[in-house]
Amino acid sequence: MKLTRWTQDGLPALDTLRHELGNQGYRVSEWTDPPGTVYPVHQHELSEARWVVRGQLRIGLPERGEEITLAPGDRLDLEPNEAYWADVDARQPVMYLIGVKNGHK
Repeated sequence: MKLTRWTQDGLPALDTLRHELGNQGYRVSEWTDPPGTVYPVHQHELSEARWVVRGQLRIGLPERGEEITLAPGDRLDLEPNEAYWADVDARQPVMYLIGVKNGHK
């Protein structure tokens, strides 16, 4: 797991984040979840990144005992088979990019 907090002024630009993930070898999709969305503990076989564009996404890493809230511009990279849960515990939807890397970091 690697957490990168947004430190730049202003909100991140969707196209800029999408381009950056693509340049890093990720297949990129855009995702929007409404308030109250819950994803129970699960894992994926490939390396993945979550990069928030608008709203907030809360992610829990049960094996580490950690809970992280991602705000606009924050990025979380997950290792293959790293268990996590996610939810939208906010009053507004969250829009984020999911990057999936095929078989390597």
